[in-house]
Amino acid sequence: MDRIAETPPASQRPSLQTGKLITAIAALFALACLIALGALFNIATTLNTNEREKSSFYAHKALEQRLESSRQFLSSYAVWNAAYDHLNGSPDLHWAYEEKNVGDSLYGASGYEGVFVVDDQTTKYALFKGQLSKAPASTYIENPLAPIIAKARNVAAERQQITEHVLFNGWPAVLVAAAIRPDDEVLTIDPQTTSVMLFVDQLTPEKLTRLGTGVGLAGMHIEKSDAPLGDQPSLQLGDTGYRLDWITPRPGDQLLWAVLPPLLGAMLVLGLLMVYFFRYALRTSREIDANLRSLQASNQALEASEQRFRAVAEAASDWIWETDRHHRLSYLSQRFVTVTGFQSEDWLGQPLNQLLSCETTPLIQWLDNQADADSPQLANLRCAYRDHTAQMRFCRVSARSIVFDGKLVGYRGTASDITDEVAAHARIQHLSMHDALTGLANRNKLSRFLDQALLKGQEATPLTLLLLDLDSFKPINDSLGHPAGDAVLLEVAARLRESTRDGDLVARLGGDEFVLVMNGMDSRNEIDRFCARLIDNLHQPIYYEEQALHIGASLGVAQTRLQGTDAGELIRCADIALYHAKAEGKNTWRYFSPEMNEQIQYRRQLENDLRKALKNNEFVLHYQPRYRLETLEIVSVEALVRWQHPIEGLLGPDTFIPLAEQTDLIVPLGRWVLHEACKTARNWPAQLLVSVNLSPAQFSRSDVVKDVHQILVETGFPAQRLELEITENVMLNDIEGALGTMNALKELGVRLNMDDFGTGYSSLGYLRTYPFDSIKIDKRFIAGLSSDGNDRAVVQAIINLGKAMGLTVTAEGVETEQQLKALGKEQCHEVQGYYLSKPIDKLAFEALLQSTQNSRADVC
Repeated sequence: MDRIAETPPASQRPSLQTGKLITAIAALFALACLIALGALFNIATTLNTNEREKSSFYAHKALEQRLESSRQFLSSYAVWNAAYDHLNGSPDLHWAYEEKNVGDSLYGASGYEGVFVVDDQTTKYALFKGQLSKAPASTYIENPLAPIIAKARNVAAERQQITEHVLFNGWPAVLVAAAIRPDDEVLTIDPQTTSVMLFVDQLTPEKLTRLGTGVGLAGMHIEKSDAPLGDQPSLQLGDTGYRLDWITPRPGDQLLWAVLPPLLGAMLVLGLLMVYFFRYALRTSREIDANLRSLQASNQALEASEQRFRAVAEAASDWIWETDRHHRLSYLSQRFVTVTGFQSEDWLGQPLNQLLSCETTPLIQWLDNQADADSPQLANLRCAYRDHTAQMRFCRVSARSIVFDGKLVGYRGTASDITDEVAAHARIQHLSMHDALTGLANRNKLSRFLDQALLKGQEATPLTLLLLDLDSFKPINDSLGHPAGDAVLLEVAARLRESTRDGDLVARLGGDEFVLVMNGMDSRNEIDRFCARLIDNLHQPIYYEEQALHIGASLGVAQTRLQGTDAGELIRCADIALYHAKAEGKNTWRYFSPEMNEQIQYRRQLENDLRKALKNNEFVLHYQPRYRLETLEIVSVEALVRWQHPIEGLLGPDTFIPLAEQTDLIVPLGRWVLHEACKTARNWPAQLLVSVNLSPAQFSRSDVVKDVHQILVETGFPAQRLELEITENVMLNDIEGALGTMNALKELGVRLNMDDFGTGYSSLGYLRTYPFDSIKIDKRFIAGLSSDGNDRAVVQAIINLGKAMGLTVTAEGVETEQQLKALGKEQCHEVQGYYLSKPIDKLAFEALLQSTQNSRADVC
């Protein structure tokens, strides 16, 4: 008992220093708790305030973006020659509403409840929710229109628009107004006399919901300005008496509810466990050590990341550069040395514009714009420079400003070498205007030449157009082969050039058909003498491999003095005259005369037959497979339409497609082809793509997106298996409309293929703008692979370009084993042509497909 009651030794009693230490620690702990609680409440308040400011910024930004979108959209309608011609005076309702130039799609597709054309006195044209209305604009718009009209006219010369918040049918709306004017660089009319176009975008709950969703704001709605607001932010909608409200998240309150209860509980537990503060201190010390080790690991990871960046920068295909704020180079990656041949030290400290130059935009000004938030910024700039051998090279430069502590300290960017791309583009542009074999002008250049020559109408110099077709050329081509035929065409081209004068034009339309446009030759005697000399010249033998070849020529003549100044009509008349020349014995020439219009009668009969064919279902599809070059496996099939004419038999598309495109028949015919192809291919192997050609006329005369969607739904054909082949003429006719249509088609899930790539005006630019999945190299380049080094270079450039842009490249028109092997060397993805398979009917193709699958199964 005495041992139990014994007082502990002094060494075991808490010392005074220990008590003071515990008291001090308890006081510090209490102080720390107060600080933590204060900091927590301060953070919560700050979070709520920041979220309020951020939501106000996003709401204002979203509304501004909608206003800007409406301004740009209205500008495309108001600054438009056609709109000025049809709406500025007496409104052309047929053009505006029935032809849907300013029609119901503005409500159905773009969401504008009100569309008005007004002047100082009247409302000339009104649409209310897509429907024509006779009521004046003031019936719907409660705000005065006169100031709006005046403001719109005042900014017409700068192609600007004005925006106002108005009440539309008693509800807030955004009004965008612009004066209707021609699309001229310099305004030549008095804007005070023009009509004004108004687009009214009513801020309906549905639109506000989408607007709020787009910027992450919930509950966006309209309230009257005098309604209680509380502490929520809002935006006043002009003088409409309404404001825009939304629900602002309160992350600070959420933080308090999430953190405060466990924090108080932790403080209570820690207070009760103060007797164990030494263990707590030890535990804290260990945690600090762990944090220190984690920090050291983070520093090591950061250093490793920097080393990886340096390794990537030195190994990348683009060279990286940096400058100070005065545009002097401060860093050049190792790739710069490899590409240019210079040493980095030769250029460090030198101004960037001494190395790179741009003809269209001053480089220094462009760099300064990157740091100016109010200036429009270009993502890339094409620059030129000379390498160490003084050879001109091109690169695509990107740049970003370097900001430290809110101050501009320099610029950083990359330079991608595009010398080969520029050269390929120049070559393709040249080939787009010239025949690949003869170097003569092609159909594109002929069209431009005629348009320019005939631009002045009757005041222009008289032109004589000679359409020439070679006689006895086909037997030479068939018996001696394409090389002999090419040699004949080259010699004919040379003789035609020698026969013409400066100012005349010689063009090859294709095959053995040529066109001569003679400037100022109008006398029949003079034309007769020229045609006689020309035929005699072409009768002279052409030597090929020591063998004399003889050809002739037939000509059709059309004159602007007699047939008018329409280029298409001239060619048509010359073609009819050529037909009569060949029918009357060849090796002669004939002038077009009205009596030759029997050809027109035949065309009309063919058009009537074509209309009956659509009703009687006289069309059939043939299918030409497309092969993966590496394995010669069928990966796709192109659907090609044929006409089973009840009298003339099976007709190819060249006979009736141009006629269908000139009429409205191309639209139902195109729908039938697409529907039949999808229905037929539905039961074919799931990996097999089906390719269908779309005519430019279908884009301009029908709703292609609606047609494709409806056919996919009706046939149950998977959209990802459908590929639509589109030529460049689609983009030339309507650049913005074509881009919108293609994007909509891509949203359906179908694939897009650019057909006949390399023959248009600017095909390379279209690849960068439009959402293509694949391209087809035109067969004229493939035909020249065996004999023309230039064609081989162009094919190689197109294949490399397609690969660089992630596109599947298909070569069409493969007719020989030599062409197939050449494409294999260039690593083309896919091939198509008569050498592998001609277009065949459905049963024959299914048999071919089955035999191919059986062969692969046997190999496996």
